Amino acid sequence: MPAAERRKLILDAALDAFAEGGYEETTLDEVAERAGVSKALIYEHFPSKRDLYREILETWVGELLGRVLAAATGAGERSEDRLVAGLDGFLIFVEERRDAWRLLIRHRASDDVSETFDRLFEEVARIIGALMAPEMPKSVTPEGVDFDLVLDATSRQLMGAVTAIANWWDEHREVPRDRVLAMVMEFAWVGMERAAAGESWSGGH
Repeated sequence: MPAAERRKLILDAALDAFAEGGYEETTLDEVAERAGVSKALIYEHFPSKRDLYREILETWVGELLGRVLAAATGAGERSEDRLVAGLDGFLIFVEERRDAWRLLIRHRASDDVSETFDRLFEEVARIIGALMAPEMPKSVTPEGVDFDLVLDATSRQLMGAVTAIANWWDEHREVPRDRVLAMVMEFAWVGMERAAAGESWSGGH
């Protein structure tokens, strides 16, 4: 078997193993058994378990970001359409790449590879923030707080909500994707429309 095919075999087996058991619990012996190769062969391609894990993460982070960006940029000029498309691209990834989603989000790794997760969150939040910016009136920015900081915080808030809903959906796959997307937009867009119309929370007054 050519080296490239052996490498792919190892990566596919590692994705299955890490998605099922998480980073800490999975051993290279388990990966080797799933791939039908020796552990020594894995070391010929990857210096350590961390390097193997990081390569898998980089691959799936790249695909997820690519899907969100391609969907959003191809959806026209309206911010609502672009946000819907970007979020749907995110959910399509969760739907089609279930093991990869669990690897990226549900089975968080140890601190030595956590920066990859942080980069995923930062990049998707940045994309969502850019899509939301035209619909966020500066008039609703709390006094003394920079608009860009509010936009960053709001996009992270939305990312947290989307991640939570995607995790819930992973346990309730009978719910169609379009219904999940509608739930996200009800949470996100309705509030943004009210803010754009000049409404703001008054602190109970």
